[in-house]
Amino acid sequence: MKIGALLLGFSFFLSKVLGIIRDHLLARQFGAGNGEGVSAVFNLDTYYAAFRMPDFLFHQLSYGVLAAAFVPIFVEILRKENRENAFRFASDVMRLVSLIMVGFSIIIFIIAPYIIPVFVPGFSKEALDVTILSTRIMLVTPIFFTIGSIAGGMQNALHKFLALSLAPVFYNIGIIGGIVFLSKTYGVYGVAIGVAIGAFLNMLVQLPSILKFGFRFSPSPKWWTARVREMVLLSLPRILGMSATQVSLIVDTIIASTLAAGSITIINFAANLESLPIGIVGVSVAIVSFGVLSSHAADQNMIEFKKEISTNLRKILFLLIPLAFGMFSLRFQIVKIVFEKGAFTGTDTLTTANTLGFFLIGLIFGGIMFLLARGFYALKNTKTPVKASIAAVAINIIASILLTKVLKLETYGLAIANSIADAFNAILLLVLLSKLLKESVIDLGETAKFFAAAILMFAVVNFTKNYFENVYFQTAVSAGVGALVYFFACFAMKCKVFKRYYLKNIYP
Repeated sequence: MKIGALLLGFSFFLSKVLGIIRDHLLARQFGAGNGEGVSAVFNLDTYYAAFRMPDFLFHQLSYGVLAAAFVPIFVEILRKENRENAFRFASDVMRLVSLIMVGFSIIIFIIAPYIIPVFVPGFSKEALDVTILSTRIMLVTPIFFTIGSIAGGMQNALHKFLALSLAPVFYNIGIIGGIVFLSKTYGVYGVAIGVAIGAFLNMLVQLPSILKFGFRFSPSPKWWTARVREMVLLSLPRILGMSATQVSLIVDTIIASTLAAGSITIINFAANLESLPIGIVGVSVAIVSFGVLSSHAADQNMIEFKKEISTNLRKILFLLIPLAFGMFSLRFQIVKIVFEKGAFTGTDTLTTANTLGFFLIGLIFGGIMFLLARGFYALKNTKTPVKASIAAVAINIIASILLTKVLKLETYGLAIANSIADAFNAILLLVLLSKLLKESVIDLGETAKFFAAAILMFAVVNFTKNYFENVYFQTAVSAGVGALVYFFACFAMKCKVFKRYYLKNIYP
């Protein structure tokens, strides 16, 4: 479990670093607010808008099924029957979901000119045409991701994480290749081709691993087996929840397309920076723990189940709380280092940094949501996270409209709305999971210590960064000093998570 978490954590870190390099190259090549007066082929807003439909297709029809129900059922078959039956179930799922994905991708390819305009009402005809073609190029990605996700689910259940950890790295390598070698000539079309190549590599790197484990594609003669039916029924609430989440993303895109040129790009750049710590810490821990939680749930071992949730929740909070405070303090420096070059101007930096600041308000909540949701999924309770998600999405949509259209907060309003929704979702899941397990899964005293240490760190970082003019020294020295202050403060307060995982031999 610990090795898997470290491996996935490192891979997510590497993937996110590559993601930062990817966004840096995009910013340098295209800029953020240069949509007016520039050919739509070189307007990055069109790329991010085009990305929305393939992403919607995958999450709506595939990821909702695989994330919520595939792993628990696969684990149950492994433990109660045998590996051969588990692999046959995986074959059944791969056949069904992949064919559905191929069918819908073809349909969307045909009707794209009629549905894409709904997502980007503020786009010109030229920008709309570019968005449609870019969408069509990327429609192969949901197919590749579907197969890759099934392979990843099997690896998760078997506690084998090497290939799974490499998949997002190869995905970003594909995109970077498209930016470096194709975007100067073909604009966003080159980036779209890179996305398609990256999705293919994401799938390809995982196939040898499951073949090594003994998997062979051998679906049952019947299409609608009992196990597939169970998975689909368990997944229906999750699909509804994903639908609500995707609606929220679509609304954000619709609203951003009516704001100043570059708003879609700025929202994506800021959200990608916020997702860096969430991916490295929150997502990696949640993915690794999912297989363990599913095993405890299958064995009906609720004591170990609760322990697994609480322990990993402390790990996530211990790291995400200082990261949220530190990134907020250094947000302008971070954006300047990552993006401000080439076509990305100082004005773009200011807007992106402020947008990032509002996103960071919800970082801690966004980081724990993945673990809490998987706690419910492991118990085959998909309805509760979905209800929470739908309520959070409704809040997000209402807040987005009010903050951008009534209060005129532009991209800041969209970021604030997302943070409010994440906070609501995480708190609700936390309360409901604790109620279900009849025991609180969060140590409030320990969490308060983390916040106290982070506040002290925040003050030190703000003080330290004023002593340097060079942005790189500001960031590196302030971050380093802040990290030391946080760790020593936690040590002085005898934080249990610090004692248990990092200084086992120091405390008596």
